[in-house]
Amino acid sequence: MPARFHRFASLLALLTLLVVPGVAAQQSTPVSCTPAPLATPAADAEPAPGIPPVQVPDGATQVTMGYTPASIFAPVFVAREKGYFAEQGLDVELQALAGGSDMVVLTATGEFDAGIAGVGPAFWNGANQGLPLTIIAPGHAEGSPVATPLMISRAACEGGEIASVADLAGKRVSVNARGATEYWLSQALGTAGLTLDDIDLQTLAFPDAVTALQSGAIAGAMIGEPLASRAEQEGIAVRLATDFPVQNIQPTVIFGNDVFLAENPDAAAGLVAGYLKAARDLTSNFNDPVNLAIIEQYTNVPASLIASSVKPVYAPDGTIDLTSLSTLQQFFRERGQLDYDQNLDPATLVDDQYVIEARARLGD
Repeated sequence: MPARFHRFASLLALLTLLVVPGVAAQQSTPVSCTPAPLATPAADAEPAPGIPPVQVPDGATQVTMGYTPASIFAPVFVAREKGYFAEQGLDVELQALAGGSDMVVLTATGEFDAGIAGVGPAFWNGANQGLPLTIIAPGHAEGSPVATPLMISRAACEGGEIASVADLAGKRVSVNARGATEYWLSQALGTAGLTLDDIDLQTLAFPDAVTALQSGAIAGAMIGEPLASRAEQEGIAVRLATDFPVQNIQPTVIFGNDVFLAENPDAAAGLVAGYLKAARDLTSNFNDPVNLAIIEQYTNVPASLIASSVKPVYAPDGTIDLTSLSTLQQFFRERGQLDYDQNLDPATLVDDQYVIEARARLGD
């Protein structure tokens, strides 16, 4: 990483934690301790395709973008590897992180020009303190079932230790980062009348959470696809809660460093255009063999598992949901995770000029 990263280590103090209230209890379905089998490929199925090399044009603008290796961020991978960013005159370098809090700091300091992440308390507290960040495009939403389920170990399931969400009361349960995933967990717990105050909340990256489930270090974890499917098929974990009320929330966004945006407005619009083109590609045919090969490359999960996993929902028209942003901000406030008294107006943190220009470039 560039040396300037080290000059801004003090900003890590901005990383904060959060939690959420539960929702009314719903009738739960008994958990199955055995995953559904994967579809068996036909004998004459073609081998997985290679990913054609991208031809980056001469004089392309270099852009560094942070991401988390989960399938919800697949449009970033596809846009890079299918050349959608290159079509916009960009040479995009992608750098992986475990969660969104670090993404806020590294983008604010200029280590990253842009990042895609959940809109967690670190983002809100940073915005209140004037960090140079602006939301420029939407991320993903969830369908039914969700692409980030609440999981438990298969051993705990088969042994009867955990048979329902209610059995997590008093136990250690993890999220990958203190952010939007925590809202997901709160909603999942709410299906059994629990809140985040009823569990011992932990923070572990998705791969580490799978290991911790296997060892018994934690009782439950939110695991993003396609790692959820891999943990299931490897006999490590099972899905405890697969559908809970989060479908009206857009928890992730793309935000840019304000200096980068001011100095490179065409590149920023190109970044959004490439992303939206990939989101449309995936919405049309997520299981295109090339798409699966690309996602496998970035998540280290076999394409067959990705094909069988639950898919995220994207906003191909580029709509940034301000209501979702307000809901998340209020969630963090109710849990005491914001260091300011009056809610910020989400509209002041969004600049839709890049989506407007991106849509024009895509022929909308």
